[in-house]
Amino acid sequence: MKVTVLVENTPKDASIRAEHGLSFYIEACGKKILLDAGQKSLFLENAALLGRDLAAVDFAVLSHGHGDHAGGLTAFREVNPSAPIYMARSATRRYYVKKYGILFFNAGMDRAFVGDPGIVSLDGDKELAPGIHALVGFDRKANYLTTSANLYMRKGWGFRRDDFSHELALVIREGDTACIFSSCSHSGLHNIMGKISEAGLLAAKNLVFAGMHLYRAPGTQTESPAILDRFAADLLAFPGTTYYAGHCTGFVAFERLSATMGERLKPLRCGDVFEV
Repeated sequence: MKVTVLVENTPKDASIRAEHGLSFYIEACGKKILLDAGQKSLFLENAALLGRDLAAVDFAVLSHGHGDHAGGLTAFREVNPSAPIYMARSATRRYYVKKYGILFFNAGMDRAFVGDPGIVSLDGDKELAPGIHALVGFDRKANYLTTSANLYMRKGWGFRRDDFSHELALVIREGDTACIFSSCSHSGLHNIMGKISEAGLLAAKNLVFAGMHLYRAPGTQTESPAILDRFAADLLAFPGTTYYAGHCTGFVAFERLSATMGERLKPLRCGDVFEV
């Protein structure tokens, strides 16, 4: 299994450009998979730089309907017109971020892409190929995290708090190893891991690649130290699991988690390549 980070907020070194967003090129179980596509077309540039052929992708997966993950899908279609793109059914809805306490700004995908005939909408969990699982629908009742509270969805002529029914996690099992991808974890990574565990998809060795959404954009509001300590303990409760955190995790939160999680927490950067 090989995982290449095509887009993430922080570059591995000066040879590669980064942006706020995520995109992964995954080679596993005999398949080539694109998970998310960043904001626009930077993932194409970085794929070429890193020698990853997006025309050879068998299928794409969208983690949720926000533009910093879905924005590049139009560019992906230009190089790969036929690959199916799996996403939760509600990923194509209209999503917004509330700023300054009163104004709503678009945070969803390009409306021109919503009608793409290659979109495969999921209403529940699905095995996309042998060993490759998409999970949707996470219980948020135990979600004590607060930094997604400024995210909204359209309801009629008004707005309501985003319920994150559009969130999807990807789990890939090969032998005694599972790679888990949870790009923003708006439902709470501890809740997402709980569902994966209940589904029997955790392995003896688990690698989790995640944005943990522990700070609120715009701005730098981070979860409190007490919440971060509780969150770290919840993640450590899953044995044999190492977490690679980036994107919406935030530097302040990462440092606080590191104090508790030690070697079980590592940074995720644009240009990183992981071979499992």
